[in-house]
Amino acid sequence: MNKRQIESTAYQYTLIIIILVAIAYRGGRDFLFHKNEAEITVELEDIQDIYPTATEFNRSRHAAFDVYGKNGNKKGTALLSSDYTQQFGYGGRVPLLIGLDDSLIITKVVLLPNNETSDYIEAIYANEFIGKWQGVQLADAVEYKVDIVSGATHTSKAVLAGIRHTASSVMKSDAAVIKDSKLWTTIKDILFLSLMLLSVVVANKKGTAKYRTIYLFLVLIIMGLILNNALSVQLLQGWLKDGFGWRVNWQTTVMFILALAISFLGKRKFYCNYLCPMGALQELTNRFTPFKKRLLPTQFKGITVRELYLVLIAGALLLGFAPELSYAEPFMFFSFRVIGYGLITFGLIVILLSLFFTKPWCSVCPTGCALDTISYKKARNTEL
Repeated sequence: MNKRQIESTAYQYTLIIIILVAIAYRGGRDFLFHKNEAEITVELEDIQDIYPTATEFNRSRHAAFDVYGKNGNKKGTALLSSDYTQQFGYGGRVPLLIGLDDSLIITKVVLLPNNETSDYIEAIYANEFIGKWQGVQLADAVEYKVDIVSGATHTSKAVLAGIRHTASSVMKSDAAVIKDSKLWTTIKDILFLSLMLLSVVVANKKGTAKYRTIYLFLVLIIMGLILNNALSVQLLQGWLKDGFGWRVNWQTTVMFILALAISFLGKRKFYCNYLCPMGALQELTNRFTPFKKRLLPTQFKGITVRELYLVLIAGALLLGFAPELSYAEPFMFFSFRVIGYGLITFGLIVILLSLFFTKPWCSVCPTGCALDTISYKKARNTEL
């Protein structure tokens, strides 16, 4: 390997290692990557979200929280879902606090601090999804039917499963915990697995370039509009913090493993070019724009915009700031039904730039940088 190739390869890996350490450190691991115990705690302020006049609470012998008012009169009981189950949304664990009266009727459900995007949390509250359990008997909550929030699927499923698992454990019920629409779930699973298989074929079989426009539309529709599924640094942070929630995010886990495996076997930028919905949207815009395309200027005095972006994210995390990583990338643009104007604007800016530049976001994308760094072909083609 010549000196320039060694420096380039070592530099890229060092940059990725730095941001992984930063994300892991911020997520609750020490620098030996041993998991620090991140016990979910309940504060009086959390209890007061359910019982505003509560002044104290304590653990009962049934592992619940008994809540008392100013004169020592009991206000009710609260259950911490993480005592009974661990449910994962898109970004990690989603713990709940479930209030009950003496008749075991749910008075209110609140979300405790979590790693989910604030837009998803707002959607959970805004359409009264989480309020639909108020007044429901705990025994009935096991099979109580509530529609999933469109655009915030992972988060709302985590809430739904958390309530049902907790109710099932407390009531000693063996009823099924999740009762989603089996037909629609099956359709989405088939679409996802078909696209995964098709992506491998298109990436490795000659003569498929003439069908690329059709393929890109399939990626945009399936991965973007139907599944709202994309790899991101926010997802990576959740995995480093809480581990792979593969039972909930099995599609993302499959996609991540496939992307790494194909990249290691030599197909550089496999995820970016064949599975990323934002990459598909940019390329489609490039194909139909009437303007002459050029590369986005991304280097200034030897420093690329991508490198600077990664350093800023890593620095913020290491210095103790807690930026919402979902806002660092435009992938939530496809959850347009629930996100705010800021992320919609972010996505529209990427589309606008795509009219004049070739895949502009890909030149700065931190997720793409991480995935592209792992490539066997890249290492194999560098000679001693």
